[in-house]
Amino acid sequence: MKAEIIAVGTEILLGQIVNTNAQYMAEVLADLGVDVYFQGVVGDNMARIQEALKIASQRSDLVVCCGGLGPTEDDLTKDAVAEFTGAKLVIDKEAEAKIMQLFKDGSESLITANKRQANTIEGSHLLKNEVGLAVGFVHQYNATYYAVIPGPPREMAYMFEHELKPWLDQLLGERRKLYSKYLKFGGIGESAVEDRLKDLISSQGKVSLAPYAGIGEITVRLSVKANSAEEAEHDFAPTVQRIKQRLAEHLYSEQNESLEQTLSRHNLKDFGVLEVNTNAYLSHRLLSCDDEHDNVTLSVTKFAAPPLTEPMVNEQFMQFIEDHQLANAIGLFHCHDLPATQVASGRSAKRFYIALCIDGNISIIERELIGDRQAVHIRAAKTAIYLFLKHWL
Repeated sequence: MKAEIIAVGTEILLGQIVNTNAQYMAEVLADLGVDVYFQGVVGDNMARIQEALKIASQRSDLVVCCGGLGPTEDDLTKDAVAEFTGAKLVIDKEAEAKIMQLFKDGSESLITANKRQANTIEGSHLLKNEVGLAVGFVHQYNATYYAVIPGPPREMAYMFEHELKPWLDQLLGERRKLYSKYLKFGGIGESAVEDRLKDLISSQGKVSLAPYAGIGEITVRLSVKANSAEEAEHDFAPTVQRIKQRLAEHLYSEQNESLEQTLSRHNLKDFGVLEVNTNAYLSHRLLSCDDEHDNVTLSVTKFAAPPLTEPMVNEQFMQFIEDHQLANAIGLFHCHDLPATQVASGRSAKRFYIALCIDGNISIIERELIGDRQAVHIRAAKTAIYLFLKHWL
């Protein structure tokens, strides 16, 4: 089945909100074995919504329309689908009763406006909304199914998971689903990964392979359609083995997780992080990955003295370890900025010292990183985690 996602909402086109719904829906549809070939955004305009529906109907078996189901006059998605397919809008009595109860003390105009959210197409499959008011539906017209669901992410996700997904699962019956496997790499750039894997990328067959760059880490995603997870793993195995042979020294995880998530999984005791002159990205991310926060000692300081030297870094790091009686620790020190004239690339750079304490053994590593302030500080933090993890992997 080929699917298309149409997000309805002028606020998305204006950049006022981010369309996270499409990411969620595409991922769930892929897991169901549905191929999402197109995604689009259209504003709250009847003619343009119908034009988007017309284009989608010519190339997709399933069109998922998300948003535009509210009580206001510019919530036009249901009206547009009904008019485009020549169908009749009717009120779902259960949804109407829910709205009437909620707005029983409201004005007649308020009740009338909100009753629009109970509209569905006559004869369609109703998608109930247990966390909101706007019901959705699936309506078949010619050879295409039109699924209409609300835009608020909480309502969208609930309806998709509990209403649309089971319906699609039954409709599709026995089928090959899409399975994905992720290999995560650190300490290497995207171009270097692509260079080592270029023959695998260009000659991919049943198993597709694609590298994705992030700041300080690279993801290689493998995907295959199979009848079961076991069959998929069997299909992945030869390609995974070839990738590992070429990039084994940079592999830090076979799960779709960040460096800091991998570090948190190790649950190290007597572990601490010292950051000096950084934006505290490393400390913030480790706290985000650790629900308990009770096994990590953190210290973030702004050092006002002249540029840090290696002896100064070593002294501060050792004092931090001693004060907190740590067996393992990461220190990240932004020393100073280097002007373009002192850097071979001709671009300004930032010099960092990365201090590592592993089972009581201390090492200091110097790095010069190029880029804007935020990217450089993230890359420095990721580099520090990767160098620390290499000992434990």
